[in-house]
Amino acid sequence: MTDDATRWLSCHVFYHDDPDPLLAGLLLPMIDGLRARGLARQAFFLRHWERGPHVRVRLRVAEADADAVRADVERTVTAYLREHPGPAGLEPERVRDSLRHLSRLEHGTDEIGQVTEPEPPNSLRWIDYEPELAKYGGPRGVAIAEQVFDGSSRLTAEVIRTVPVDRARLGISLQLLLLSARALGLDAAARTVFLRHYRERWAPYVPDPDRLFAAWDGQYRHQADTYRRLLRSVDRGDPVGGGLGQAWERLLGDALAALRPLVAARQVWPGEVAPEAPPFVALAALVCQYLHTTNNRMNVRPQGECFVAYLGHRAALDLAGTAMPDTADATMSTSRSSHV
Repeated sequence: MTDDATRWLSCHVFYHDDPDPLLAGLLLPMIDGLRARGLARQAFFLRHWERGPHVRVRLRVAEADADAVRADVERTVTAYLREHPGPAGLEPERVRDSLRHLSRLEHGTDEIGQVTEPEPPNSLRWIDYEPELAKYGGPRGVAIAEQVFDGSSRLTAEVIRTVPVDRARLGISLQLLLLSARALGLDAAARTVFLRHYRERWAPYVPDPDRLFAAWDGQYRHQADTYRRLLRSVDRGDPVGGGLGQAWERLLGDALAALRPLVAARQVWPGEVAPEAPPFVALAALVCQYLHTTNNRMNVRPQGECFVAYLGHRAALDLAGTAMPDTADATMSTSRSSHV
């Protein structure tokens, strides 16, 4: 074993309540403490539903520290859940019904027993982290994605601590979406396609779409000037979203600088993108994954992602001077692969 040998620890904390207090009161301070002590080389978290609602915490640690960090995490989490338990009275069959529904949306089937059988609430499970090589384009793509996850977790931790209202987080999500298009260097036509595809990607998660899309149309019409002003600010290169927006653009800029030569050489290529597609499509697909996991950390769910993409797409169409759906060929898949 070398001094640089590391491994990922992955704990899933099952908690049947709003996870924001769990994150703010336990998991984020715990991660900060491990970072401050030099024990976590990288760290990220995700909200997830498989086996029941939970938060996943991934920690890259030195091999020599792994056992001690694991024991420390187990002690800290167990003590917190003992003092601050979430609800434990949900009927298991109701939880299973919910898990089956989510499995059908995400995996196309509810016959995956290992994800639809709930774990006990207020429990911790160590479940191996299996990097999604196909989704992120292979080992080198995963390494870049993990750097983004680490930075994204730092940014969204601040959102969780300071922006308690989900509606305000939707506004942040819209800003990050438009900044992502800017980081990709898309022209107006390509950006319109990008926003349309992001909307379509999450449309299957929208219940009663006729009613909701009509409501979203009303929302857009009510504040169309605001959305168009935001998009014009993005086009001018103005800072958008304060320090959070600037940090997000830096994070994406670093990732894209590393990705561009690798994607051009086909050394990183996401599995959802057709091999014959141009490189910008692969880059856009990877940025969509980074954006989706960032939204997840802020508790912006797929329906919310569809909503903000709808608003951004409408604004882009308005600035282009057309109310008709764009018809540019994007060759991007609308795969809705699961969270990391």
